[in-house]
This record gives sequence, structure tokens and C-alpha cells, in this order.
Amino acid sequence: MVSVTRPILRVENLVAGYGKLTIVQNISLTVNEGDFIAIVGPNGSGKSTLVKSIFGLTTIFEGTIIFDGANITSQKPENIARAGLGYVPQVSNIFADMTVMENLELGAISSRGGNGREKRQVLERVLRLFPDLSPKSRAKASSLSGGQRQMLAVARVLMAEPKLLILDEASAGVAPIVAELLFQKLVEMHELGLTLILVEQNARKALSIAERGVVLVQGKKAFEGSPEEISHDKEIAKLFLGEATNI
Repeated sequence: MVSVTRPILRVENLVAGYGKLTIVQNISLTVNEGDFIAIVGPNGSGKSTLVKSIFGLTTIFEGTIIFDGANITSQKPENIARAGLGYVPQVSNIFADMTVMENLELGAISSRGGNGREKRQVLERVLRLFPDLSPKSRAKASSLSGGQRQMLAVARVLMAEPKLLILDEASAGVAPIVAELLFQKLVEMHELGLTLILVEQNARKALSIAERGVVLVQGKKAFEGSPEEISHDKEIAKLFLGEATNI
């Protein structure tokens, strides 16, 4: 029997920004269950504004955002999180004065259900994915390294068992070796069935692990396709990857 692909997220003709300032201009995007999408583009292209708009953190001027069959346009972030959409912002993504375990327990608050035993099972799965956090469970999050903080930020959101996880510049500000580890963890999460959207300045790396890429330029969608299609488009590849070559 042929499996049917189901859209988990549909962004339709979105125009959004901050206050009266328009950043995102008429962007449409469909994300199916099981997708791994990389959103790339130069600084100021609207990448972060797009995902913040999906999570209810900007002003929506026009357009519609449908998540898991429900209209979440301009909904409050806490309601969007309860619906099953996880978002890891680039900054301010952990509670530094809390312990690692308290951060993780807080992440489970927006969980869509489950008893205590099921939540413990989720915690065990998350700690297996990020084993470096286990020995730090009683330590204040402020004592963690930059890479450990970013791992905690992702782990905290995973505690809610999101249907879709959006990460905004997950590798920003961390050492290359740590960034590589984070990228490996994203691949593991996707292999476990999680749907992912990754906003990333390192376009080459993002496209090497994603299934599909979306290129933004000046708040508009300039190109969408497989990593191979993007790498072989001479204009796009030269602009974002340095050369037209295989990724």
C-alpha cells in the first residue's frame, strides 16, 4: 500500500514583520510529516522572521499559517507549543538560573499528555540522545559550556514531544566541533521520525543533512528544491555556496 504524505504545516502567502516594518513578503511553504527542511539565505533575508512568525512572535499582516490542520495565525506562542510545535530560538533559549533537570522538567509542562511513567520514558530518551547532560543534571544551566547550553535548549523542547521542531541558528556561537555534533543529533532525530525545520547560516552544512532547501532573499522565497538542485543552480550556488558543485 502506498503511504500518503500528510502536510503538518502550511504557510500561505505570509506577509509579516515587526510593528509596521514588513520583513517576510508573500512566502508560501508546505512541510510534510517526516520532512527535514533547511531554510538558508544571507543575513537579513528574513529566515528568523519567517520561523518566528510561525511561532507567533511577529506581526502578521497577511496570510495564513495552518499547523496540524488548525489555523494558528497570530496565536500566542504558548498555545502553539501546546499544539505540538517546538521552537528553539537562537538566543535566550534556556533558564540559566535553573538546573539542567529543572529546565528539562519545565519543557515537559507543554507536553500533550502522558502520565508520570510516560514522561520519565521521554526524559530517558532525551538523555540518551544528549548523554552529556546526564552528569550535569543538578548543575545550574549557567555553568554549562556554550555547546552544552545549546544541547539543553534542544533537549528541553524535545521533552514536550513536538510534532514539528524548528531550530533557529542551532550552531550559532558554538565551536565547529560542537556544531558538527549538533548537526549529527539533528540527523538522529530525523531518523527517529521527527519533522524538522532548520534555519542555518552555514548553508552548505545545512543542505548536506536536510532533504529540501528553501532559499530566502530580501524576505522573499528565491528558490526551493532538493540540496542537489540548489547546488547545481549556478546562480544560487555561487551566491550561497561559493560555487556550483555537489554538496
